[in-house]
Amino acid sequence: MLRALGKVHDTLTQWSFVAAAILLFVIFYVYCQEVLLRYILNSPTSWSSEVISYAQCVSAFLVMPLLTKLGSHVAITVVLERLKPRAAGILAWFLSLVSFIICAMGAWISLDETLRQYLEDVQLMKVHPIPQWWISIFIGYGLLMSAFHFLRQMNFRSLSAAYAARSAVS
Repeated sequence: MLRALGKVHDTLTQWSFVAAAILLFVIFYVYCQEVLLRYILNSPTSWSSEVISYAQCVSAFLVMPLLTKLGSHVAITVVLERLKPRAAGILAWFLSLVSFIICAMGAWISLDETLRQYLEDVQLMKVHPIPQWWISIFIGYGLLMSAFHFLRQMNFRSLSAAYAARSAVS
């Protein structure tokens, strides 16, 4: 059962990354289109900066789970690298636990706020107003998915083995 859930989680993580990559292409395309329309055809759009800013926010939180899964997030590892493999594994397990708790709390707060925005019909007041929850739902999603990756990384044996292999290579 847990393996099946892990596989679903990994599949969602991969599709989130694909969606983030598509949004980066959208940002590039809309930005180039705006430059062309504004400076060459003297006909700027009223929506391009909004699309770009929303897509940046959404893509950052869609790629967050994959970065967490791969361990590509920002980490200060100088202490872990200097510890013996067993101690490094224990500390890494503890750091994964703390990271899980922080991401889960952030997801809870974010999803609670997203629900409030939905229920109260809060709008982003730009040139073209949209419901704010359309953007903020991805913040909770990214944090929740990352929390689950931290939870899945809390396997002491695999962490200890990884640090033992790393120290053997050094």
